[in-house]
Amino acid sequence: MGIAEGNLANYLRTRDQFQLEIAQNNVPWKVIRPATVKPNPVEPRIGRGLLQGLLLGLVPGTGAALLSDRLDHVFHTPGEVKEELKEPLLGHIPYIAFFEGVRRDKRFLLQDLDAQKGGIGGYQRFTYQEAFRNLYTSLGFLSSDRPVQSVDVSSSVPSEGKSLLIVLLAKTLSELGRRVLLVDADLRQPQVHHRLGLNNLTGLSNLLTEEEQDWRSLLQTVPDHPNWQVLTAGRRVPDPPRLLSSERMGHLVKEISSSGAYDLILYDTPPVLGLADASLLAENLDSILLVVGLNKVDRQLPQQAIDRIRSAGAPLLGVVTNARSATGEKSSIYGYGKYGYGSYTDGASALDPSTAYNYYNSDSDAEAVEAKEVATILPSKENRKRWKKALKNWLRG
Repeated sequence: MGIAEGNLANYLRTRDQFQLEIAQNNVPWKVIRPATVKPNPVEPRIGRGLLQGLLLGLVPGTGAALLSDRLDHVFHTPGEVKEELKEPLLGHIPYIAFFEGVRRDKRFLLQDLDAQKGGIGGYQRFTYQEAFRNLYTSLGFLSSDRPVQSVDVSSSVPSEGKSLLIVLLAKTLSELGRRVLLVDADLRQPQVHHRLGLNNLTGLSNLLTEEEQDWRSLLQTVPDHPNWQVLTAGRRVPDPPRLLSSERMGHLVKEISSSGAYDLILYDTPPVLGLADASLLAENLDSILLVVGLNKVDRQLPQQAIDRIRSAGAPLLGVVTNARSATGEKSSIYGYGKYGYGSYTDGASALDPSTAYNYYNSDSDAEAVEAKEVATILPSKENRKRWKKALKNWLRG
């Protein structure tokens, strides 16, 4: 048996040698070095691999984040504005899709806003009304020692939404029973009369250039809003800063404020940067409110506007952020977090107010809603079936 196995091994070795010689004759080759086996086995180094992966992922990621931050020149949330500007954040106006078309087309605002059909929905109306009510409340709290009556509303640059914001603020306050006067002091590009469907034949410029004009005779009451009056800009003038800084303008501001006819007087003025109108007018007013458009204005511009206001000696009351797009809006909506209707996120008073809206707009009263919620969580057989069915539908959908 051993002899047979030896013969078989010799035969196989001879066969392999013969095949190698045939292959070498067809394609010339030679053995450079015999194959060797390392005495130590090779195994993966998990620790070093994880460290290399961490470094390779962390370094490019950090670099990309830093580069993105350097290239990102706009504010995204109210929290960013408050942290960087170090000024009181009086409120945040959330993005309302309905107003995008109004802003773009510059059409008659109240006609679309108050329409029963095809106008703004109940939830959107609730959202913007609560935002402006919160803003008015902030004005009252911030000026408790010296009540603010006349406010200049301006922005750093055009297209931050200040004119639309001031119209909606006046509308909301008039619906609360407040007596509001809106003065269009933008003598360069007046928009208030367009938004409200009022005539602009005579207005502020006429009071400042013509003798024997009574400001009360030029006021217009907004239709269906008896508490809301408007003084339009009037005809165009060649030198608006001279009129707004004139002694007559100062007397007019004091006369309107001392009349006691209004709870709040709002002045719509041109942007602060590049024009002196807002700063000059604000010297005669109680305060100036700066609008900061999110996802719109360069981060450096609001600070430059604040420095300009301070250097002019105008009293800055604070800032209000205005969302110009829906980007990141869920985390920056102003509302009621501390009262149990949601939770705050990073920034200023931020949450989705839909919970509060649904709660207060239910067909049943608060006790019925609360009783229904309690009954829903009881471990009854019927409720267990209901939950299972809802879970199946959710998984399918």
